Amino acid sequence: MNPSSISHFVLLVISLLPYQILCRDQSLEGIDLITKTCEHTRFRTLCIAALTSDTESKSTNLHGLAEISLKIALSNASETHDYISELAGKTKDKYMQQCLEDCSENYRQAALQIEDSMKALSFKGYENVKTWVSGAMSNAESCQEGFHGKRGYKCPFSMMNKFFSQLCSISLSITNLFD
Repeated sequence: MNPSSISHFVLLVISLLPYQILCRDQSLEGIDLITKTCEHTRFRTLCIAALTSDTESKSTNLHGLAEISLKIALSNASETHDYISELAGKTKDKYMQQCLEDCSENYRQAALQIEDSMKALSFKGYENVKTWVSGAMSNAESCQEGFHGKRGYKCPFSMMNKFFSQLCSISLSITNLFD
């Protein structure tokens, strides 16, 4: 092998190293860690924006970023639940009222599942984190689908559902880095 081939091989091997090994390197911190972590998500820009919105993110490790992502998802689930409850109190349409009440319950459950995920993360129960976060995402999806049961109805907060699912996806992607 010529020196050029060897260097290409070494670069290939290094690029294929699991991200966990990179995160053990103490020199990878702050925005560098956030950027590298978010490269492993489907929503890189949102991931970076969300994580950097928390002042603790710049001085934490990968586990801390996972905690922050769950905290942000929980806050969003709670805000969405409150918004749905507000809408439910204003509508006179019986079908819409039922859909909103169902969604309110779905988001209440989603928030509880994110809280359970946070507890599981504190004990390094990564498989449980994935299970609970996936369940929270399913609750949001069920909420969205509930409006499609009758012609002419659509979810009045589809973008909020989508945003919550994206935040959950980010949390799952970060948690997958611990495998």
